[in-house]
Amino acid sequence: MSTKVQIWSRTIAGHTHRLEVTGDFIRTFVWTVDGEEVLTRKTADDRARLETKTHGSLLVIHSALGTPRRATYFAPGEDLAGMAGIGGADLTPEPGSRAAAYERRVIDHPKRYALIETLGGAAGVVAGIVAAAVVAWILARISLPHIPLPNLPNLPDLPLPDLPSVPWPSIPWPDLPEVQLPDWVTWIASHLKYVWPVILAFVLAQGEIKRRRKHAEASAAQAEASGTSAEKSRTSAEKAADDVSADASDVSADLADASADGGDASAEEGQRRGL
Repeated sequence: MSTKVQIWSRTIAGHTHRLEVTGDFIRTFVWTVDGEEVLTRKTADDRARLETKTHGSLLVIHSALGTPRRATYFAPGEDLAGMAGIGGADLTPEPGSRAAAYERRVIDHPKRYALIETLGGAAGVVAGIVAAAVVAWILARISLPHIPLPNLPNLPDLPLPDLPSVPWPSIPWPDLPEVQLPDWVTWIASHLKYVWPVILAFVLAQGEIKRRRKHAEASAAQAEASGTSAEKSRTSAEKAADDVSADASDVSADLADASADGGDASAEEGQRRGL
């Protein structure tokens, strides 16, 4: 079976970073900067951290099923941001790769992506409740053996010293009005441990959508700048070629004029000799 390879690359601050990942579960990461290998690491972590002393760090994220998601570069001074997984500059996945297809789906269908991630958070909550119910059902049907414990002797009473009472001051607190919260707020507060994973999944999905859009806009701007630079270079080359051609034409015309002048001089010299 062929090993799947995922490649990300991007030029950041004048340096070209390239990351090659092979494997689905135990993955090998090869990070190169300007064609020079700076780090090689093998791990099964879905949030792999690749750190160097001089080139910064990379955060590479895969799904629980091993599908590549994104690779984010952090400069040497962005260590805390790298630990939190925020900020940084996302590398561009190779066209046609699984990471590129995932990025395209997030950008093209943001609502569907947010819905899937939110439902995934809800499914995790439901799975936890079901698992706890199954474990409780199994434990209720297991008859544990009765273990007779020995009778311990009565321990003597230890005399405790009489501590003086501290006269704490009495503070007249104001009577606060009774606040009646809406029923939905009360319900959320009582079910917060079940609700917050769903809310967190929705918030993370929205953040991922914004991140992907920002990366797509940056990639488009970089491609446009590269195209403009190439167009300027091509225009300059064409102008230089036109100048060279014009200079060559001028030289050819000068040579033709010189040849004509030489012919006229030879004819005049011949006429004088004939006379």
